[in-house]
Amino acid sequence: MSMNVGIYGVGHFGYAILHNLATNAKGRFSIRAYDREERVRAALRQERRHPIHEAMCPLPADVSVVDSPDGLAPDLDALILAVTSDSTRDVVSAIGNMRWERSLLIVNTAKALDFQTGHLLGSLIAEILDASGLNYIYAALAGGTIAADLLRQDPLGVSIGCDDEAGLRRACEIFSSSSMRVDPRSDVVGVECAGAFKNVISICAGMVHGLGFSYGAETHLISRMAAEVEDFSVKRMGASRSTFSMESQCWGNDLWMSCTGKTRNRAFGKLLGRGLSMETAITEMSARHKTVEGVQTIRAMSTLLGDYPDDLPLFRVAESILLGGAPPRLLIDALMRDVSECDSSRPA
Repeated sequence: MSMNVGIYGVGHFGYAILHNLATNAKGRFSIRAYDREERVRAALRQERRHPIHEAMCPLPADVSVVDSPDGLAPDLDALILAVTSDSTRDVVSAIGNMRWERSLLIVNTAKALDFQTGHLLGSLIAEILDASGLNYIYAALAGGTIAADLLRQDPLGVSIGCDDEAGLRRACEIFSSSSMRVDPRSDVVGVECAGAFKNVISICAGMVHGLGFSYGAETHLISRMAAEVEDFSVKRMGASRSTFSMESQCWGNDLWMSCTGKTRNRAFGKLLGRGLSMETAITEMSARHKTVEGVQTIRAMSTLLGDYPDDLPLFRVAESILLGGAPPRLLIDALMRDVSECDSSRPA
């Protein structure tokens, strides 16, 4: 049976997801899309191109562009949220107030924590939608998928986390194609932790590069911060350790790609390493129409870590740099702080 799929948010990544899915739908599902920007909707409808991003990649003709969120309802089977994390609360509240005829699969693509509460976005979304009475299934998508690669139909991989077996099958059916291999996981918390925290590691890797250090220095930092995330996510958040394996698309793939590839979080970190303040670096990234989701996770750190004063030490240093104005060089000092202790504790 053909499904009806909607996409809420057609920024750079949203457009790439929309284009990729529409190219691979092949009669399996129909697609409709909504963006809050009128000029984006007009350009997609009239010119079949995005007015800001990827003008050389036209949108397939069978995608329907609607002029309001209500235009996505009521007969969708799945709704893909391609909005920024700081927009999630308002967007999901609107969804909860809309009329839906079917159980709705909601696939969230934002990789961050809610900066107001420090919660995973899945928890925030559940809090809002449970109160609304909406019949829904939640899934989180994360993987090494930057917009340019999606648009080229490169052979990519993503993890989809969903604790409902039928919902997970439905999500896999939507995203699986000859250019997208889906790694299905029941560990929603792990997928969300991997997606949110790897963005901060990517910023920090960019800082190391911006400070002028070698690729080996970057990978040293990445490996240490990755270990912090794995332990914290498993011990404190209840994630499965297998989600943090190298074969996991939301971790092994996405961590490697985000921290060493041409990504917005890494680019932002380079600016910080070169001496720009967080505010100036954010302004420069905004001028490129780039949202840096890792910043939202950093802003949530104090709330998240209040009960765990000894966890994620390198992340705490990153927080002091981004939010407290500390010099980026402190990240290197923290990375090497235990060098003398290592030798003395080594067994004979």
